[in-house]
Amino acid sequence: MKLFFSLLIATSLLGPLVAPGQPTFTAGGDVTVNQNSGAYSSATPWATNIVATQPQFNILSINFSGFLTFATDPAIDANGFLTFEPTLNRSGSATVTVELEDLSTGQKSIPATFRIYVNFINTAPTFTVTNPTITIDEKDGAQALLGWATDISAGPNPEEITQDIAFTTTLISQTPYMSFVVSPKVDKTGTLVFQADDKANGTAVVQVTLVDDGSGFAPNENTSLPDTLTIIINPVNDAPSFTVGDNIQVDEHAGLVTISNWATNITAGAPDEDVSQTLTFIISQKSISTYLQYDIPVSVDATDGTLTFQATPHYNGVAVYEIFLQDDGPSSPPHDNTSPLTGFTIQVDFINDPPSFVIGPDIVIDEGDNTYIQENWATNISPGESPNEQDQQLSFTVVFRQVTGSLAFLRSPEIDTNGTLIFRPTQHTYGEAIFDVYLVDDGEFEAPHQNQSPAQAFVITVNQVNYPPNDLFLSNTEILEKQPAGSYVGTLTTADLDPEDTFAYALVPGEGSDDNDSFYLDGDNVLTNEEFDWDTKNSYTIRIKTSDGEFSLEKSFVITIEKLIEGIKFANAITPNGDGENDTWELEDIEAFPNATVYIYDAAGQAVYKSKEGYTPWDGTYNGRPLPMGTYFYIIDLKDGKNVYKGTITIIL
Repeated sequence: MKLFFSLLIATSLLGPLVAPGQPTFTAGGDVTVNQNSGAYSSATPWATNIVATQPQFNILSINFSGFLTFATDPAIDANGFLTFEPTLNRSGSATVTVELEDLSTGQKSIPATFRIYVNFINTAPTFTVTNPTITIDEKDGAQALLGWATDISAGPNPEEITQDIAFTTTLISQTPYMSFVVSPKVDKTGTLVFQADDKANGTAVVQVTLVDDGSGFAPNENTSLPDTLTIIINPVNDAPSFTVGDNIQVDEHAGLVTISNWATNITAGAPDEDVSQTLTFIISQKSISTYLQYDIPVSVDATDGTLTFQATPHYNGVAVYEIFLQDDGPSSPPHDNTSPLTGFTIQVDFINDPPSFVIGPDIVIDEGDNTYIQENWATNISPGESPNEQDQQLSFTVVFRQVTGSLAFLRSPEIDTNGTLIFRPTQHTYGEAIFDVYLVDDGEFEAPHQNQSPAQAFVITVNQVNYPPNDLFLSNTEILEKQPAGSYVGTLTTADLDPEDTFAYALVPGEGSDDNDSFYLDGDNVLTNEEFDWDTKNSYTIRIKTSDGEFSLEKSFVITIEKLIEGIKFANAITPNGDGENDTWELEDIEAFPNATVYIYDAAGQAVYKSKEGYTPWDGTYNGRPLPMGTYFYIIDLKDGKNVYKGTITIIL
């Protein structure tokens, strides 16, 4: 269409439509610019072949389409250069009619028409935040803030008024005890809604952006600058709570009674209160039997719910208690620091005595593979205070509770009836193990009798013995030439019987340390100190020392330099005539790229050769038949992320 228009103008200038002496010119083509690209000035004359003694271009009319207007209207100077400046944030097109006037004669040319197109560029939407910081109290429930975001606009160009917009909210950070049932979000009207968890408090920072459904590819923008919303929820003290344990029934002479986890689900009220508040159980005695009393009063540990007491020997009966949990937080409304009141009973029954013993000391030994035997470790072994229990048979039970470190046992701790303790740790393990021990007799065990002593705990500690390193490894011993100084070679690791040892590494002199200066260590990483040239030297030896702080080991390594191949070389023609010269298309160094693909096409676009994962030189045939002389097209992709060759290969016969 442009070519036809240009030819038409030229014909008009040369034909009978041009009056004698009438000025003439050749009009340029349509002009296209992007919205907000600023003032336009043509790099070369828009109007050429200007025939006039005193030329002046006149703009006869400007007809707009779309939303386009001009900050500076189009103008053409006497040399044919076109200038104009579109109004900011306006796009569309303008049809401009121009004529050439010869000021010396007053004659005017035939008018020419062209178009100026200003491409629409999507601009980022905008909005204003009315309140960047929202502060409420814990338990305030769902929040809906109308008009939180105002001045919401898809963009300044009228063409953007039909765009759909939506807010996006991203949680940037929140303090440990902040959480939401309904995460913060903003609808297109600017209403902010959120709902914090009932027991959440603290601070959350939310990033808010506005997105329109226009293009976001540069130079277009469809996302506003981010704004920040800070939500602060003030804490309100929650009442503590717990689950009361079962009513307690023990035997007379039970001694100190300790019931672990008797009170459970102990909480100060909310997660933040669990870590900041101190809890206390308040126990009051409502009634007690005449002959029941305690050497150690009833108490409950608020940290783990352990209930303890010790009834006075030979006393029994029933006591009724009320209990509640109290925290040290505020108590005035809306705060609450006291749990609901609940109750429990303790019943001490008359019963035969359980067996008893005195537990031995905790054991501390060094790491090793030995059986440990200690006679009379458990002492004062008794089936009970009653004379009728003296003939009972006894046995010890050892129960594992917990362990630290790597400690394990080939023979778990055992205690015989004489109180001898026997155990055997596993070699190269160490740490601390805690065991509970109790004594059992073969007497009556059904209530109200008791044939088992209270559990007692003891600790076996096996001290670590340091063993020297036994080998040193380097994860990689090859590096490509031409790499800059500071390049990574490999990572050092040490073999050691002590799995938790840490090691320090150093380059040291000695056998195999000839090239230590060419490398340096960063922690356990080996790095280069220079750039290597394979043609100059292709292997280096270094000597490295590993140390665990007490023992050390040295070892030499050979670092091999690999030759760098950056691409391939090949001819642009072959002569498959059987003379032994240039009969096939050789690709030099192609073997360095095992994943390379090679395709050759004839002039019709048909593939006459394909090669993947291993190149076999092309001999100018297709399906075993020679191809005619001519030009063919190749594509070679080395699959190295950067080298793709395209061009022609000629068969010459």
